[in-house]
Amino acid sequence: MTKSQTKMLFERYNPAKDVVRCPAGRAKMRKPLDLYAKAAVNLYGIIRRDEFVEIFNSQNEEQTTAEEVYILLLPNVLKSGCYGFYKEYIVHYAVLQEYRWVDKLEQHQADKPRYIPQKEEFLKYEWEWYDDNKQWDNLMGFMRTVFGTIRGFDEIKLSVSQTFSIEQLGAIMEKHNFVFANQEQAQEFFDVLTHAMNNSRTWENKGHSPDEIMKLAASTRPKEPVETVLNLPKKTEPNQPCPCGSGKKYKKCCSRIGKSGTAQLSFSERKLFYETWYKLLDFVNQKHKLFNMKIKPVYPAYRDEEILHKIREKLWANPKVISEFLNSTGSLSDEEIGLLTSWEKNYIKGEFLLIKYEPEHAVLMHINKGGPPMLYAIKGMTNSIAEAMQRRLPVMLETVLLPFGDKIIYDSYMASRDITFGEGIRDDLEQEYAIIMEKYGLTTKLDAGKESI
Repeated sequence: MTKSQTKMLFERYNPAKDVVRCPAGRAKMRKPLDLYAKAAVNLYGIIRRDEFVEIFNSQNEEQTTAEEVYILLLPNVLKSGCYGFYKEYIVHYAVLQEYRWVDKLEQHQADKPRYIPQKEEFLKYEWEWYDDNKQWDNLMGFMRTVFGTIRGFDEIKLSVSQTFSIEQLGAIMEKHNFVFANQEQAQEFFDVLTHAMNNSRTWENKGHSPDEIMKLAASTRPKEPVETVLNLPKKTEPNQPCPCGSGKKYKKCCSRIGKSGTAQLSFSERKLFYETWYKLLDFVNQKHKLFNMKIKPVYPAYRDEEILHKIREKLWANPKVISEFLNSTGSLSDEEIGLLTSWEKNYIKGEFLLIKYEPEHAVLMHINKGGPPMLYAIKGMTNSIAEAMQRRLPVMLETVLLPFGDKIIYDSYMASRDITFGEGIRDDLEQEYAIIMEKYGLTTKLDAGKESI
């Protein structure tokens, strides 16, 4: 940052009166604390002063306090511009430029274990570009071979440690005029990128990589592991009106559903679904020779959604292809075979009305032309349907419902119709909903033993 930018941020968050004379005999502590502060914000983005003190004191004979850290390092904010103070946090300069990011980052980090390497390794992060992930060398090699340059590499790598999205990547690619020769080349790029991302230390994971978080989750069973998500829905701000039309603020309505973690599949369930789904789509693609490409059964990974959607349409035009797939391969697990068999027998394709959101699921009303309308309890995939859709209810949808053990999911594609409903129609739908609930209940399974509640 420039000196003027540093000064502006300093004055925004730190009163000038807080800059005081260094306590007698403590000036020697300024340099080691400064090194630790730079390493901490590069590794974590933000860290509470008391946690920072715990790390420093555990690795050094000379001890300090949160108050001393503030006194000794506050003058350095103006000098280096690498970090700053915001409330009880020491914060990376990139986060300080928009203070609301501190709160968002704190939410993402909540309840996750902190990665704390030994002193020698910890202090290597004082250099902003330090990274112990050698997978990035593969991406650099790919870029050098395919694009003839590695310009833009540092931008991609830095964005991963912060809050990465497909929009950010697209902007970087466009900025440097990176163009793929074919779909296979694009898929290879995103496979290499995803592997590097999954092994990168990120602020959201308190310095852990996504792969490390998943391994920790498997061994200790904490909250759901965090994955790299490339396709993120446009977020509604907490204090904005909720898109569902309830009249409440988003943070007091559908945001709670999205945060509950129970209205969507767990990471392990998503992994099972997508890797089974990709195997099926690859078979359909090879059978009909739709695209000259191989769909690798790896999750998470970037995919060309437009191509997958076209293959998916071919699948549901003739669902019996699932039996062909089952008879042609011997490499499926019993769990995958069970899923595929249930999909062919019990899928429901058609138009639905998204009626309401519940903490455990979304409720879809099937517009059944051949029988009575039914209500289905649907789980989201990566996000709850409430968080992914962010539309005023009711919403007209086209999708395919699938059984997933004792849950109902959809086949990862929901097409919403741009139709609005007046108050009269919404009232009629509420009455229809009550009638169906009383007569048929809410269907929660699609297999032979389907249940209603």
